[in-house]
Amino acid sequence: MTLTTPRFADLYFGKSDSKNELSGGRDDFVRSFVDLNRITDAVVSGEKTLVLGPKGTGKSALAWYLHESQHGNNYLCVVRDASELPLADIPRLDTGQPAGTDRTVSAWKFILLCNYLSLLLEDQSCDLPNRAEVTRVTRLLRQYGLLGDTTGRAILNVSNTTIEIPIPKLGTVYRRESRSKLNIFSLLPYLEEWAANARSGNRHLLMLDGLDSIFLNDEKYDESLASLVQAAYSINQRLANTGATGTIVLLLRNDVFNRVSLTLPDSQKMRDDFSVELDWRVLSGAAGANAPLIRLVNGKAAKALEVERVDVLDYFPKNIELHGKSHRTINRLQYLLNFTRHTPRDLLRLLDAIRDVEASQIFPASQHQLRQDVIREGVLQYATRYFPGAIRNEFAGYEFGPDEASKALDTLQTLQRQRFDRAAFASQLETLGVTEATVVNRLLKLLFFAGAIGNEVQIRGGSYMQFYHRRDDAQLYLHGSFILHNALCHAWNIPFSA
Repeated sequence: MTLTTPRFADLYFGKSDSKNELSGGRDDFVRSFVDLNRITDAVVSGEKTLVLGPKGTGKSALAWYLHESQHGNNYLCVVRDASELPLADIPRLDTGQPAGTDRTVSAWKFILLCNYLSLLLEDQSCDLPNRAEVTRVTRLLRQYGLLGDTTGRAILNVSNTTIEIPIPKLGTVYRRESRSKLNIFSLLPYLEEWAANARSGNRHLLMLDGLDSIFLNDEKYDESLASLVQAAYSINQRLANTGATGTIVLLLRNDVFNRVSLTLPDSQKMRDDFSVELDWRVLSGAAGANAPLIRLVNGKAAKALEVERVDVLDYFPKNIELHGKSHRTINRLQYLLNFTRHTPRDLLRLLDAIRDVEASQIFPASQHQLRQDVIREGVLQYATRYFPGAIRNEFAGYEFGPDEASKALDTLQTLQRQRFDRAAFASQLETLGVTEATVVNRLLKLLFFAGAIGNEVQIRGGSYMQFYHRRDDAQLYLHGSFILHNALCHAWNIPFSA
């Protein structure tokens, strides 16, 4: 490795989406991945099967890193994108049972086991006692469109029809059954048995990603997601009890799990025993410079350039000058974090925007440390080009449509103030034709969980700001004061306190 300190313009901060980063350069993506607290080991071993964290904390990056690193290691990994599945229609999949929670759990178990068995078949060293039978059944399922990228379309096509799988005329299923066809519910015990009895020197990971795009307040999705969590938990218990070779890993937002956990009898056991949280939150004060989030930034920049060590904060003056006549300054780390939601994606995009400005040579070249005007211009570019879009992306799949979500952001922008209360928000929203109190509350909650606004919480002797991404147990307090995120203020030219 070189000992030369790289220029800030040459540092690497990745891309917004791990899949885009991967397609742009696999080696850079794998080399620059930072493994928080060796989470990869816990996931590969089967110790952890539930990866939790707000959007932008690296859940997808973890999945795709494991997928891309499997060659030459002792595991096989496949990543499925749940956003391509019609989640609201899965409860309608007729398994041969009466409609209800049990049927939805069975539908999910069927989908998960089909994909898991397909993964086992890719492992030529896997001892699958019924391999020929498994191969025939999975081939039939693939023909039905129930395996791989066409699963979503298949579910839509058959959601009102009972699926019946023809039984191959040999093997254990044929010997045990008196019927020539089986519905999903009758086939499930065989799928579970085949998965449980597989043996291999390799581990097998089926990872389900894409659940971040599911909005927070949709009852149709809630039933389906709760059943998905229960189905995966049930399968993993069976696999663990029989000493099987793999696990099903779900990547979920904290708030989504917290919400659906109300209907899950074993939710606390799942969280205590099998979950791991991608927690990048930064401590206040000097200790923040050694926080996991900063170690991630340093590690990503160093690994990509193959240098021994990079301390990104050293490129910044210790204090950043704020605009205004007072010439007030603020600690560099606090300044940067105040424009983010304390997530890896936000901070990496902010640093990349500053890097782009430095590399553009619009300003005179920085010497040992970045120029103040370069930093401020980079922050402005990040605030205007990235942050509002990132907030809008949080609303994907919103139950009440993009128009209502757009009105929430329009209202914030036209308020033209950083601090406001519910009454001010409701009054401005009324000018856009929204008057119902329940809608006002729903939109404030939407904005809070997206990280667009925070609560001002009063405590004895003062107050503090509470943002969801900085405390995952935070809840919106509708009767208090709200504060608009600094990055949105900067983007919309609203005066704010940095």
